[in-house]
Amino acid sequence: MNEREKNASIDRILARGLVKPSSAGKRISVMLRELGLRFIFWDTGYSLFFAGLTLACVFALFMLAPESYRASASVAVSPLLILLAVLFAGTSERLGGLYEIKQTCRYTIGQIAVLRMICYSVLGAAFTAAVAFAGADGELGFAALFPLCLSALLICAILSLSVLQRAGSRWGYAAFSAVWLFASVALPFGLGDKWEHLLRGMPLAFSIGFAAAGAALFVWQISKMLREVNPHVIA
Repeated sequence: MNEREKNASIDRILARGLVKPSSAGKRISVMLRELGLRFIFWDTGYSLFFAGLTLACVFALFMLAPESYRASASVAVSPLLILLAVLFAGTSERLGGLYEIKQTCRYTIGQIAVLRMICYSVLGAAFTAAVAFAGADGELGFAALFPLCLSALLICAILSLSVLQRAGSRWGYAAFSAVWLFASVALPFGLGDKWEHLLRGMPLAFSIGFAAAGAALFVWQISKMLREVNPHVIA
């Protein structure tokens, strides 16, 4: 047997004996097919309704913001869909009686949270586009404002997943949400015009690059969490 035949034989043995790790995209597809969106959002319908109602009120207040502070207001409002949806849905689920039971099913509660976050991110990106469109004015157009808003959305999503992954108590994410909301309000009020000028003067290439880096980090974090296996879960 020559070297080529030997290598081919080794490859055949490895192909039969080893399972090739599935990609994040394939794993997401399998989980969605096995669970379905109905299970992923099970017991969170009322929470999402109240989150949407709160978001509608916030968006109405955003439309009343002065035009001279539209950049600050847009960046502050853009991540709220993810923040409120995860806060309302996650808190209601933890307060319910099925949280521990779900952790003994095929997928961990963290992996289900990742699937929800993917759905929230898609809706959040659409909401961010709407906020950027509504917040654009003569000086700051949609093309310049949207990457800034998207960067804020991705930062919130990345931190949200990190908190969901590491928070030991049921109020961990609630505390994070309170800190985020406080910072979103305190930053514009504390810095005043300086924060608005900083956002408006941000180079387009820098804001696009920052949004792209945030998207890459978000995808990596999702892939990492989907590969994690709880020893008490069959996955």
